[in-house]
Amino acid sequence: MDLYLNPSDVSEIIGVDEEVIKKTLERKHPEIEPFLRVVSSPTEEIGETSKGILQLRIDGLAPLITHLSFNIPTNEIIENLISQVVHITFLNEDNEKLKNEIVQLKEKVNNLQEEKAVLRVQFNNLQEENSKSWIQRLFKHDK
Repeated sequence: MDLYLNPSDVSEIIGVDEEVIKKTLERKHPEIEPFLRVVSSPTEEIGETSKGILQLRIDGLAPLITHLSFNIPTNEIIENLISQVVHITFLNEDNEKLKNEIVQLKEKVNNLQEEKAVLRVQFNNLQEENSKSWIQRLFKHDK
């Protein structure tokens, strides 16, 4: 499945103004064009025709950034990309911690279910003992 980004998403990821992204995508440069698609935009009124929104496939970010770097100071793009990488790294670490926690919780649940089964057996045994004692008390003279 291909992941496509709207200009606003691209802007947020690389830290470049959305209008600059839109204008660059609309130029459809040969190195960026294979990564573009047009999707219909929602219209506010029924009579309006939608122009469509250009979207960039995620693997088209590299050629887009290369093209943008000719006109924009690259240090801003690099700083934003570094922060994105750091954020993704933290998310991956959190994901691993959560996976480990899930494994531990599953083990606890299994242990508790086993303990519940043992307690259920003990409870049933106690109920049988109580019912036998009651019956024995009721019919003492039969024994």
